[in-house]
Amino acid sequence: MSIRITIVGDTHAFSFEDIPHQIIESCQNSDWIIHVGDYISEDILNGFFKLKKEYFKGVYGNADPLCIRNMVLAKEVIEISNIKMGIIHPYYGGPDSSLLRKIIKEFKEDKVRVIFFGHTHDPKILVRKQLLLINPGKGYIESHSINSQASIAILEIGSHLNASIKKINF
Repeated sequence: MSIRITIVGDTHAFSFEDIPHQIIESCQNSDWIIHVGDYISEDILNGFFKLKKEYFKGVYGNADPLCIRNMVLAKEVIEISNIKMGIIHPYYGGPDSSLLRKIIKEFKEDKVRVIFFGHTHDPKILVRKQLLLINPGKGYIESHSINSQASIAILEIGSHLNASIKKINF
């Protein structure tokens, strides 16, 4: 039996009703929800928590207010199906190579196999020395932006790890 995880991040919304329906649907159909920070409002955090309760994990981002920072940590290490995973919203940014090095260093002592991260709004799945790095992209749609497309990541845990990016349309 496989486990499905929906990874969401950088939702930048004030109301849970503003989250694209396709994202909510994917979360409802998953076993777990991981949020990589920048909810922006407590309503967003509470909305995702209500969907999965103890099967929701998230961290705060640089744009999150104090009320959210008091509810979730800056960095989390969790274990699902005997696989250690790290969650972070690297506020420090920077060029991809530098950013990835810093993210990997954050979890070096934790010996994780997967790292979920946000902040850049750039969806990607990378493998570095048997470490799977997943950025779901941004969880909101901008109608007036060049990069208007939202995205999420899906991680399936079965006999092996299968990660994918799902684009979210209007």
